[in-house]
Amino acid sequence: MSEKKPNPLIIQPSGKVCPVCGTRTYSQGGIHPQCAVHQADAPRVEKLIAERKREANAAKPSAWSKKKCPKCGSEPHVRRKECDCGHVFF
Repeated sequence: MSEKKPNPLIIQPSGKVCPVCGTRTYSQGGIHPQCAVHQADAPRVEKLIAERKREANAAKPSAWSKKKCPKCGSEPHVRRKECDCGHVFF
C-alpha cells in the first residue's frame, strides 16, 4: 500500500478568507462569527485598557503603613505607640 494521498479530481476554488484570522470561512458574511465579535469588541477593550492605565497612574493616597504625628508632623510606622518627639498615640 502506498502512503501517498491521491491527487483530487476536482479542484475547489479558494473561497472566502476571514479578514481577522486569515483562515477559510464558510459563513455568508465572509468572516467567522467569533472573529466578528472580537473585531467589534476591540474599541471597547482598548478604552478599558486606557482607563485602567489612567487609574494606575493617578495620584495614590499616602502609604497605609504610615501615620502622621500631630505634634511634630513626622510619619512613624503604624504599630509604634509613641513618636520620637514624645507624643503617645492611642
